[in-house]
Amino acid sequence: MGSNVRRARKVAGGLFAVAILAVQAVIGDSPIERPPTPMRLEPGAVNYSDMESDMPPWPEEQILAGHSEHRYKYLYSGDIDVAIYQAKPMVLRIDNYDIDEFVLVVSGALILTADGGAPQKFEAGESVLVPKGFTGTWEMQGEFRELVVMMRE
Repeated sequence: MGSNVRRARKVAGGLFAVAILAVQAVIGDSPIERPPTPMRLEPGAVNYSDMESDMPPWPEEQILAGHSEHRYKYLYSGDIDVAIYQAKPMVLRIDNYDIDEFVLVVSGALILTADGGAPQKFEAGESVLVPKGFTGTWEMQGEFRELVVMMRE
């Protein structure tokens, strides 16, 4: 998921830059200074139809079962990126995952099976850290939705 999410992040980052320029055109060149405040994250409250659909499909050679249909929405982008990702049921082959990623399962279930290891199932409300270098299968079941946290590159 890392490279697809990063591609989507680049698109979202470009849109964010355009929005900043539009705001600056209206209010002038100096950005509005706001103190940092905690953000409530409600990944279950975002409608699927309100999520971005421009994420490229998973490469066919990585899909072991299911169909690559998914969407995302960024909730925050700073030193870390926080996003919602939702996918139809699918099993993927992941080789040498390219980022560290924290995952909180919001709905459905996630089964991760590292090569040579036993399957680990994570259901709604459970979380997992998928380390950089993970190799194995990534199975999303039901109406799978996750909240993901990734370090910025």
